[in-house]
Amino acid sequence: MADERVCRGCGAALQTTDEAKPGFVPASAMEKENILCRRCFRIRHYGEFMPVAVTEADYQAQVARIFDQPGLVLYVIDVFDLAGSLVPNLARFVLSSDVVVVVNKVDLLPEGVSYEGLGDWIRSRVEKTRVPVDDVLFVSAARGHGMDELLQLVFDRVDSPVYVVGMANTGKSTLLNGIAARADRTLAEPYTVSRQPGTTLALSELILDGPRGPVHVFDTPGLMYEARVVEKLCSDCLTTVIPRNRLRPKVYQLNPEQTLFLAGIARLDFVRGDRQPVVLYVSNELPIHRTKLSRADDIWERHRDDLLQVPCEKCRPTFERWRQYRLKRLRRDEKAAPGSIAVSGRGSDIVIPGLGWITLSGAAFEGVLSIPDWLHAVARPRLIGDISRRVGQGGDVL
Repeated sequence: MADERVCRGCGAALQTTDEAKPGFVPASAMEKENILCRRCFRIRHYGEFMPVAVTEADYQAQVARIFDQPGLVLYVIDVFDLAGSLVPNLARFVLSSDVVVVVNKVDLLPEGVSYEGLGDWIRSRVEKTRVPVDDVLFVSAARGHGMDELLQLVFDRVDSPVYVVGMANTGKSTLLNGIAARADRTLAEPYTVSRQPGTTLALSELILDGPRGPVHVFDTPGLMYEARVVEKLCSDCLTTVIPRNRLRPKVYQLNPEQTLFLAGIARLDFVRGDRQPVVLYVSNELPIHRTKLSRADDIWERHRDDLLQVPCEKCRPTFERWRQYRLKRLRRDEKAAPGSIAVSGRGSDIVIPGLGWITLSGAAFEGVLSIPDWLHAVARPRLIGDISRRVGQGGDVL
């Protein structure tokens, strides 16, 4: 594999014949060393993104190496999008490997969040997909949090390969660049990093000179997950939707017959119930607009470009058809109706994959959540306040 001519940014095999396929470079560039494919060159130098299709079949063919040569699997998960980070069918490839779940981007969580309880919950969610979990680590590849502990795990693997796996946009390339920097491994070309999902296209190898000997680290492509907001937006829209800094929870005291727009991506109508706080955990840059329910349709029709802003006109056709979920806090003897989401009396997070989540307090609430019809909202216990509630009980705090 080391002798194969591959792009130093995304790992795709270099080729000069088809501009639409991974790894394309002009024939005149093939004689250079440390080549970047045209796609990586444009991402890095011009901020452009050229979509290239990597099918699930291609992805699974590449990660099948883990089954043939077991080792240490670093399963990278985005703390901001836990549900959208789980890789389908990963279990069959990793059952003979040691799996460490690396929860990335923890610098985005609000201050004061304990992650001892959060780690237990993430372990349980991953193990429900039949992936055995040896440990859960919390890191920020961008800020360096937890990276020294992760590097020590990697250095201990001189006798077996290390694989980095995860869905697109979980921060795998940033993680690998951070590992290389801490291992004093100067990369001729760093792994290409982009807000646009699907930057890494093929299996690529990084050899580290560890204190106990060489360690072979393999990066795998990030699998696209079509039911996430981030897969449907252009680079400009992603700048607004993907968080760049620690989340500042947005709290709105809502009365019945009020509506919240989360840009032009989601709409929450509070139909009836008790006045209550509704908390949004979304990008700090995401436009939020509150209005009367009676004016909501007019806002939607007339103000998508100025008040709501995202998606832009180019991305908008994908967001035109909507599905509705009825939200209701149920009594103990009630069951959720089809097409509805039950809100716990303790409060619930309503998760919108790739966008963030809405926290409801558990007070009496009946409403409607409208999102694009290819998205699937789900309820979970409150991440801030329930799952991560062990603050001051000996757990580390973010």
